[in-house]
Amino acid sequence: MAWRSVRARASVTARMAIRVLVVEDQPKILKAQIKLLETFDEIEIVGEALSGESALEKLEEVKPEVLLLDLGLPQMSGIDVTKEVKKKHPDIEILIFTIFDEEEKVTEAIVAGAAGYLLKGTPVEKIVEAIKDVKAGGAVIQPNLARSLLRLIGANAETQPRGYQWT
Repeated sequence: MAWRSVRARASVTARMAIRVLVVEDQPKILKAQIKLLETFDEIEIVGEALSGESALEKLEEVKPEVLLLDLGLPQMSGIDVTKEVKKKHPDIEILIFTIFDEEEKVTEAIVAGAAGYLLKGTPVEKIVEAIKDVKAGGAVIQPNLARSLLRLIGANAETQPRGYQWT
């Protein structure tokens, strides 16, 4: 009887876990990310990909809810992957996880449809929190990147006529 109860709880936890596809072109980094993320019950790693092309091929098969995506991929960039995913699967949330902290990369990713942007080196607990936040409809940007983005928006707002609508 006790075994059945534990099994039922595990089944409920598995159903509530967020389905994540991890895309990273460095095999050692990919394996380390997955190993860390798999220690959290609220995350279910449903697939991994070493390239953007491979990630796009796996979407239909693994049906992730969140894509944890590196920007610096060979051939097809993370920005291009983001655009393709949002075009074909607008319900999949994209969380960028990269070394690039330039304002241009952050804004490109957001314009392409990313719901969040984290830098590599972020503690795994913060990554899991970010995955949950974007799945719940939120947006996640590290404070130092958010400040840059706000400055950029402010600078653009000053040059636009009153009543301008961001598109």
